[in-house]
Order: sequence, then structure tokens, then C-alpha cells
Amino acid sequence: MAKLFRYEWRKHEDGGYMLYVPDETRLQEEKMTNAVREARRKAIQDLVQLAREIRQMRFEEREQARQMLSQQSQSLSPQQQMRLSLLRGMTPTQRERVTPDGTRTETDQYYFHEHYTVYHCLASLPDRAIEALLSRQTLGFSTKPAQGVFALPDDALLPDFMRDQQWTFQTLSDDSEDYTHTLQASPRNPEFAGVWLRMCSRLSAIEYQIVSWYTSTTALSDRMYTTPSSFRRESVISFELTPYLQEHALWRFWEAWATPATQLQETFPERIEPRTDRPAPTIPEYRDGEMVKSRWITPVDALEQIAWATRRPIISDAFRTGYVFFEPVYRSAPRQALPRLRMYCWLRADESGYLLARHKYYWGYRRYELPEAWLRPLEQKYEQQGWLTLDDYIALAGKLTDTQVEYFVQGRHFRHFPRTRFEFEPLVSCLPALRFMAVLNAAQRRQLSSGQWLPRRRLSPPQQRRFQEAVGGYFPPVQQLFREPPPEARLELQDKLQNLIDARWMYDYVVAEQITNPDADVPPEPAVRLYDMQEQLRAFILTDTGYIDVDFPVKVSEVDEHVHRMIQRELDADPSSRLMAARLRRLLIEFVDEQGERKVYQFVLSRYEPYTLPPLKTSNSENP
Repeated sequence: MAKLFRYEWRKHEDGGYMLYVPDETRLQEEKMTNAVREARRKAIQDLVQLAREIRQMRFEEREQARQMLSQQSQSLSPQQQMRLSLLRGMTPTQRERVTPDGTRTETDQYYFHEHYTVYHCLASLPDRAIEALLSRQTLGFSTKPAQGVFALPDDALLPDFMRDQQWTFQTLSDDSEDYTHTLQASPRNPEFAGVWLRMCSRLSAIEYQIVSWYTSTTALSDRMYTTPSSFRRESVISFELTPYLQEHALWRFWEAWATPATQLQETFPERIEPRTDRPAPTIPEYRDGEMVKSRWITPVDALEQIAWATRRPIISDAFRTGYVFFEPVYRSAPRQALPRLRMYCWLRADESGYLLARHKYYWGYRRYELPEAWLRPLEQKYEQQGWLTLDDYIALAGKLTDTQVEYFVQGRHFRHFPRTRFEFEPLVSCLPALRFMAVLNAAQRRQLSSGQWLPRRRLSPPQQRRFQEAVGGYFPPVQQLFREPPPEARLELQDKLQNLIDARWMYDYVVAEQITNPDADVPPEPAVRLYDMQEQLRAFILTDTGYIDVDFPVKVSEVDEHVHRMIQRELDADPSSRLMAARLRRLLIEFVDEQGERKVYQFVLSRYEPYTLPPLKTSNSENP
């Protein structure tokens, strides 16, 4: 343990010995924390400089450079790897046209990824703005820039689905129902479009939000109609920090401390016979949004399996945040697991026979790690009852430190959540609302549970601060991007849905239907309420790969004949497929601010169970 954690032994005043952290270890790890900040700064500066260079290249030159780097991707330097990533994001994809006979031909149309927009915005920034970005200021770009907002560069084209567009549908023949369709996107951004950018302080990433108001025109053989639309997208662009940390003394120490890959492989047998003297440790069934048993477990879970299989003692630090892919077959072939584990841990085959493992980036993990005393009681309750409650999540949210909250809020697009045996996503997706509810007293909780509005004026100053955190977005209001008011009617719809970006496939549109109801009750003052929606059952087809093929609501004891037959065909086509149902418990936590704008958080818990199709009812219809 002393070798692994860089501790030292000393005599204890009451007798015996104790491990302690020497000053040298503590100071070096503090320096590494500072080095991470400097590495993030250098990486951003390099990224912007490379984006500026690529911005000057024609599309054809970008594609040629991308192909050349891709062909030698095994020996790229860190800067070349970043350059390749930028070339991929800043090179649009040339669209193809498919003729009725299946022939594919290139067109003069291009598809632009949203990363294209962000990289071109970064490339247009002056040096003073780069410093503002590094200090975590939020930067804005707009087609009608307000004061303090940069003009959205003409070459920072939004994806075509966020620009004015025309869909043309054409039938192949008069007696055929088959048709072809083409999409023609405007070569310019719409009149109202904008981008927010912000540096993640806890992650190696830049967060962005892109908004646009555009028109979608559909041309049919006999008519044409135009629909005004709007869209909001939030995500991140990540970059690799490891190359910038490899020269730090602490990183070099661990690299030299770890056993080289080839030598490490040789210390483990190619194959071993399965043990029969004691059963293998149970691989935890973590809940991570998948319906099949997840093979993504923590490195410590994997090390425990290897220790059991090889009878080799292993000492490791432990974190729930990192995770590795592990197949049960690795128990009899441990060498196959080592390359995966080396991606996340420094491994040392010690001369005493121990295998020692230290997590890479442990100095960061331990700042965000949740104590086992918080998580294990919740896991036990989940295993016993199959559910946790809203109150369980409120209590957990109330325990989080500001550093942990910032990590989860910034990391909501990465989904690198702790491995837990209960659903962790509901906590992250509703974290501001749950933290607000954590500071309410019992009487206020009862009022919310009854479905009544709780006015902000009845809250204490600390409660009002949490209320404001919940109504505020991850970015400033999009209205602040523009010197003129954007289309308010359509913006209102998107504001209602902005926090549903993280919604999963089963229930996002169900909630959207509820909260965009124009007749919804809106209080005359800032307030909050809890809206309890009915429990819902949704059935779907699940295969061994976890692929969901058919999804339909279960409202009655019978299923439409056409759907019944379609489901049966899918089940017959794949022997591994089976019919499952998700039982959903759904709550909406709704806030209204001073302007009457609504911010709705969706809190959803799910449980999976087998589902059996009801017998097919006889019908006189001849549905195909």
C-alpha cells in the first residue's frame, strides 16, 4: 500500500505504525492539479491556432490533408492528432444523390456538422477573446449581434437542418407509391442564428449552444407549404490533455513506475483453467440507461475478477467514475483484459507477487467521487424495492458539494457518471431542481406534492437563490445574443424544451406534448410546482446487443393488429430478441420566472420487466 499510494510508515505514539502522506507526495500532487489548468490553457491555444490555419484552406485541401493524416494515424504526434480532429470537424461531407436504380452520384451539396460551426467561431476570435474564454467567460456569436456579442462569421455555417431548407418529394410514376426526395439547404445562415461558447473548468472540453430560427418548405407534386421552425442544440467539443501532461514530474513517475506492456503481459498466463474451489465474484449490474446487463464496469470490478481467476493479490485505489469494458471470458484469458485496463490505470507487477493499480487522473477523480456511505444504502434500497423515490434523489442532491455539482452539470453531455446500481441520470438531468427542493422545509414539500404553486415570495433568501439557479439555464438567455428581438412565439416553444435535451428515447416526446400545452396554467408571479404524471408502460423489442427495434405504448389489453403482426415478425427474425416493457414513473418540476417563461425539469424513473403480447384478435380487415 505504501508503494502504491506513495505513503510512508512512521511509529505511532500509542504503539505500532501508521501510514502518512509525506510532504513531497502532497506537494507534487498539488502541482499536478495546477499543471492540469495550464495544460487546458495550452490545448485551447493550440486548438484555436490550428483552426485558424485550416480556416484558410479550401474544402478540397482540407479533405486531402484529412486523408493523409488518417492513413498514418498510428504514428501521429499530439498536435497532428488534434489537427486530424479539427480537419474532420471543419471538412463538410459532400452529399450524394441516389437514383431509383440505386446509383449514387456526388452533388454540389455539403453536410455541415455542428462542430464545423463551433470551430469556425473559435478561429474567428481575437487573442483577447481567447483569454476571456480561458477565464470561463461565456462568448456569444450572432447574425444580429447585441453589444458584447461577436458577429457570427459567414463561413461558420450551421448544419443544414438549422438553415432555411426545401424538401422536394417526387413519385417515381403515376401508378407507384414509391418516391424520391431531395433536400436543398440555403447556402447562408438564417436571419436569426446564434452560438454560445464556454470553457468547462472541470473537463477537457468546450460547451456550446447553437440556436436558429428558420423556415422549412415542402414541395409535393401538387402543392407546397412552408413551416416556420426553430432549433436549439447543446453539446461539447472535447480535447485530449494527456499529451500536455506527459512531461510533468508526477506523470513521468507513474509511467516509469508501471510495468511495460510486454513485460506485464508475460506475467499473466495465456489461458487458465476455471476455478472450482470458490465462485467468481458477482459482476455488479449497474444501471446506465441500457436494458441489457452492462459490460461497462469499474476497473476495480475488473481487477477483482482477475484476482479471483489468477489467485493473484491485487491492491488498487477505487473510483466509480471511470469504467472499462469487461467480458466474462477474460476470467480464463486475463491477458486480453490488460490492454483495456492499461488505458485507465498504471499497472505494476511487483516483485513480491502483487499487482498494483493506480488510476490515471486520480488527483481529479477524488475531487468528484461520491462517498460510499451515500451510495450503498441507495443501492440496497433499489435492490430490495426495485425503485428509489424522488425524496431519495432530493436527499442525495442536497449532499453534493459545489465542486461535484459543477462536475455533473458540465459533464451532462459526456454521461461519465458514477457506476451505480440505481439510475443516476435522473439526478444529473434534474440537479438544479432537486437542489432547490433539498432546501425546502416539510410544509413547503407538502404544498408542492399536492400540485399547488409555491410562490417565490414565500421562500427564504437561501431558497430564492436555489430557485434562481433552477430557472436559469446553462447558458445566458438566447435573447441576449441579438440586438433585435428574435421570433418570440417560436422561441417560447424551445425554451420550454431546452432542459429536455438529455431526455431518453422512451419519454421525451411524451413530456414535450404535456409542457407545450398552450392552455397550461401559468401563475401571475414567479413560482414552482410539482406535476405528477400518470405511470406509463411502454413495450419494446430487445436483442442481445441492446438494440430497440419497435417501441409502442401499452394503454389497453390489446394491440392493433398491424402492430401485432409487425412485432411478431421482428421477434421471429432474431432468436435473441424478446419483448420487454418499461414501467415509467414521471414527474415534472415546473418553474416560472419574472417574465412568465417556464422552465420544466423532467424527473423519470424506469424499471424493466418482461412483456407478453396479448392474443391476436380476429379481424375481418386484411391489413398487410
